[in-house]
Parts: sequence; structure tokens; C-alpha cells
Amino acid sequence: MMFVYALTTIIVTCFIAKMIREGKFLIKRTPLDIPILLFLGANILSTIFSIDPHMSWWGYYSRSNGGLYSTISYIILYYCLVSLFDTKRILTFLKVSLFTGLVISLWAITEHFGVSPSCYILNSTFTDSCWVQDVQARVFATLGQPNWLAAYLCMLIFPALYFLLKSKTILFKSYYLFLIFCYFIAFTFTYSRAGTLGLVGGILTLAIALFIKKKKPITELYTWKIFSIIAVVFLAVILLFGTPFTNFRILALFAAPVRPPITISKPTDQTQLETGGSQSGQIRLIVWKGAIEIFKHYPIFGSGVETFADSYYNYRPIEHNLVTEWDFLYNKAHNEFLNYLSTTGAVGFTTYILMILSFTIWTIKKVVSGKSKNPLFLSLMLASLVSYHIQDFFGFSVVIISLYFFLFPGFVFLIEEDIKPTKLSLNFFPFSSIYHFVYSRKFYPSLLSLVIFIIGATLLGTIIRFYIGDIFFAIGYHYNQAGATTRAYNALYIATTLNPGEPFYRSELGYAAAGSAVALSDSDATRSAELVYEAVNDTNVTLSQNPRNLNYWRTAVRTYYLLSTLNKGYSSLVIKSLDEAIALAPTDPKLVYNKGVVLDEEGKTYQAIQAVRKAVQLKPNYKEAILALADLYFKSGQKDKAIAEAEKVFVFIPNDPDALTKIKLYKSSKK
Repeated sequence: MMFVYALTTIIVTCFIAKMIREGKFLIKRTPLDIPILLFLGANILSTIFSIDPHMSWWGYYSRSNGGLYSTISYIILYYCLVSLFDTKRILTFLKVSLFTGLVISLWAITEHFGVSPSCYILNSTFTDSCWVQDVQARVFATLGQPNWLAAYLCMLIFPALYFLLKSKTILFKSYYLFLIFCYFIAFTFTYSRAGTLGLVGGILTLAIALFIKKKKPITELYTWKIFSIIAVVFLAVILLFGTPFTNFRILALFAAPVRPPITISKPTDQTQLETGGSQSGQIRLIVWKGAIEIFKHYPIFGSGVETFADSYYNYRPIEHNLVTEWDFLYNKAHNEFLNYLSTTGAVGFTTYILMILSFTIWTIKKVVSGKSKNPLFLSLMLASLVSYHIQDFFGFSVVIISLYFFLFPGFVFLIEEDIKPTKLSLNFFPFSSIYHFVYSRKFYPSLLSLVIFIIGATLLGTIIRFYIGDIFFAIGYHYNQAGATTRAYNALYIATTLNPGEPFYRSELGYAAAGSAVALSDSDATRSAELVYEAVNDTNVTLSQNPRNLNYWRTAVRTYYLLSTLNKGYSSLVIKSLDEAIALAPTDPKLVYNKGVVLDEEGKTYQAIQAVRKAVQLKPNYKEAILALADLYFKSGQKDKAIAEAEKVFVFIPNDPDALTKIKLYKSSKK
């Protein structure tokens, strides 16, 4: 995302300078102008009324894609594309994109056979050992996740098919056929069910579009022969390597692989909704239910662009507690349409659908009417975008896919030459006097261009500074996670200095300061006191500016808990922060359980029992809470209740050793 911001800054700076020097307004019009502007307006309104404006502007921190700034960047790049490119440049652009896709495909294919280029770059080993995920089971190359790679390849297969059908020499036909083979094999190794549905939908769209054309030149009859050959090739690949829906693979008849491709390993930092799995469908339906609840409470403009991570936990269905990934963070609805519905409301959702339908209807009309200059290209690009939307119904987009979503329609309009110059000049009211003043002196346009370049360079420098800050934050964050708060503090302090407007940095800095204060309490009391003040200040600033962000309240609980080891007066802030977090996530059993633990430490056994009992009600199979409740009953002298409570664990974990040990202890104390 940072690269897109940087690229957008460079392109826009040069584009504005070009308009200044030529004295012309060069932005051109397209058939999607009104839908795009309505979509942008809806996102702006959703951001204005957002429950978390910072997240709406920038997107969820670890995702970034989807925030208002990213949408503005994509739209700017779209208009720069249609205003500056021609047909020849578009085809060159696509060829470069396809070659990039080939590199990514080969990267993924090697991963399937246990050699990840990423691992060689990171630690100079020709293995896949650098990944927590089972990358042989489901490849993802450089896109971080199998479903995203599948969506990316889905969108490239159809443009590649266009160049194959249009190639006139055996050499180029062979190149594009090889390229498609690699795409499809890499796509198969993702074992993405959503991606497969998208690809099938795209192929059906292509077939229908080609059949309904009114004009069928004789030269295009050969395309059907090639298309049939490719269909046979695709079938051969499926039979060789299998699909996400079947176990059958011809290769398995000759040699069973060490790790079957459809085996799914759950990584520590991703949900099954991202990696797939037998339970992913069940979890997805629960998350969708929560998304609809958000829409019911924020029907007009939604909870705010990209605020799903905040709003979902306020309306999280209680049945989510009964799935294996009940305590994972869900910052997307895992359905792009429901994500827009919940976060941008009816207004944003309607404009998003309008944008999709406008392009689809325009394309279909062009193909059906026979007025298209290149019906094959239109049909293939429509198929590509249809495949994207189908897979997005079960997932969400990332940067490169979102970029293609905006650029592909621009490719089509340029190929069809349906681009119109804007009837607007720089010499128009109220800028006419400025225009005459600037262009009355030859050096003024150059001077103004220089000013634009200085502004662009400043913005680019800011982006680079933010990126460097992100690197330091990553270092500090991992130290925090490892408990090395003193080391974390130094890196996080630099990150916050480089990007003082990012609340995530300040929140983690507060926690690191608290940990450092505890570590220095015996050796340097003065510095420890300074760090205590800093921890409280950073935490308070973060919470006051982002009161609806659950993650910051969770961090505040950890921060105040550390400080309470130095001063018991902070215990009240721990409880207060937990109460605020519980109000934001009323169905989260872990928060209530943690409140019970803190209350027990303060000697408030009765209140602790009430809190932990609530946690068990929210999640009846919550082993830790059940055993904690049993301990609390035992501590309060209710030994029979303690035994009965511990025995509940056997319902879902027969002969659990922890429960058996506690029951034995409780019974022995009765003698």
C-alpha cells in the first residue's frame, strides 16, 4: 500500500506539472465517471460519520487496503491511466503484468515442491522452513495467503488468453500457452474453493459473451479451436493435481506425496476463513450474520470505512464462541459485499454495486450490439472481473487485486476508444485571471511546476518516513509480544517520532513504557517514574482519540495491569478498561474471564465468581473459565459446587487431566 501511495504521488505530481506546462486540463472522461464519483462520495460520507475516523482514512493497520486514502489513490491512478495511455501502451502494460504473474506463478509452483524463494531471500535456504504455514499444502508465493494468490491469478488468466488467441507466430503462441499453464498450475496448488468458483464463473461468462455476439468474423472461428484445446489442458491439470473439492489426483496413483496438497495447516496469525478448511464455511456464516447486524444498526453510512474490526465485536453473534477460532481477530467480513454493506451502509453498498453493474451492462451492450471494436478483449476482461467478484463474495481484496479492479475497466475503455476529453480549460472562471497572470511570463509555468514538484517531493518524503516508521514499529511490536518491553520501547519511540499520528504506535509505546518502568523500578526510580507518566499519557491520548477501538482498550488493560504491580492505585483503571472493552465486545468471554481474574487478585471473590460465571455462560466449553470458576467456588467454601463445575469439562474433554487433578484436590479437602 505504501508503494501505491508513493507511485500515486509521483504520477500525480508529474501529471499536474504536465498540465501546467501545456496549459490544458488533460483529465479525460469515461463511461464510469458518475458511478466512481458517487462511490467516492459515499466513502467520504462514511468516513465523516465513522466510529473510528483514523481507521477509515488509513484502513486497518495490518491491511491498509480499503481505507479512504487507498480508494482515492486507486481512483486517481484510474484517471491518470485513461488520460495518459493509448491502446499500444495498454497492451504493453498488460504484457508486463502478465510477465510479473508468470514470475509469481513459478514462485508458487516451487513452493509446492518444498522450495520457497522467500526462504532463500530471508535465510539463504532452499526449503520452505521459514514459513509457519504449510506452504506446500497451499501455496501463496508473495501474496501472503492462498486465496489472494488464486484471485490474482484468476484475473490474469483471461488477459493471457487474449494474447494467446491474438498471437500470430508459433513462438508467441507457445509463450502465452506456457504462461497460462503456469498460471493454472499455480492456481491449482492454492486449493482455493472461492478462487475455483470465481474461475468457473469467469469461464462461463466468457462462453456466454462469445456466443451472444451478433458479428462472428470467420477469423475468430479459430479461437474456438484454441479455446477447446485450452479447456482440455485445464481438465488435464485438474485431473493431475486435483481440486479443492475432490481428493482424486492421477499423480496419487503413482506416488503419494509426503504432504497431500489438500491437507490444511492452521497458521497462528490467520483464520480458517483466510486459509480455508472444513469449518471455514460455518465461521463465515457467523461472521456474515454479524455484518448484517452492523448494517441494521448503521443502515445509512455504515459504521465507517474499514471499521469492521471495531464494529463486529459490538454485534458479534454469541455462537461465534463455539467455533475453534472464537478468539481470533476478524477485521473483515470475508465477503466484500457485506463488508461494504456493514461499513459504508446502504449508500456505500449501492454505489459499489452501481459501479460494478454500470461496467457490466456497458460491456454487455457493446458486445451484443456488435459495435465493439474488440469484442474478444471486452469479453475476456468482463470474465476476469466476474471471476474477481465471485471469489470476493467469499473473501476480500488486497492491494494488487483492488488496483486491477479499478484499472481493468480503464483498459477496456481505452481499447474501445470510449474516452472523451473534458471540456474544461485551465483558463476558466474563477481561475482565468490566475491563468493569464501565470502564462503572461514564460518562466511562471516553470516556477509553478517547481512548486508542484516540491510539494510532491514533500509528500513522497512523508510516505518514506512513514514506511521507515513502520519498520521500527515491527521491530518494537515483536519485542513487545516477546515480553522484551525495554528493547521494544526504543524502537517504538522512534516509530512514534516518525509517525506521531498513528495511534497503534502510541498504544504499543505506552505498554512498552509500562514494562520498562517495572524493569527499572529497583535500579532507577527516577527514570521509572518518568516512564510511568509516559505510559499513562500515551495510553490516555490513544483512548481519548480512538474510544471505539477495542484493540486499544485491550492494550490499555495490559498497560495498567503492569503499572498496578508498581502502584495498586492502577488496579481500578484495569477494571475500568475491562468494563469499556466489555461494553464494546459484550459477547467476548475472554474479557469477562480476565475481569474475574483481576477481581480475584483483589480479593473480591464474589464479584469474581459473577464475572467468570458470565464467561462460562457465553462459552460453555471454555475450559480455563470453568476450572477458574471451580477454584473460586472452592476458595469460597462451596466445595460441592467446585467439583460439579470441574466435572463439566468432561462433557467436551473426556478424562481431562487438569480437571481430574482439581477434582481430586477438592474431594481430598472434604475428608
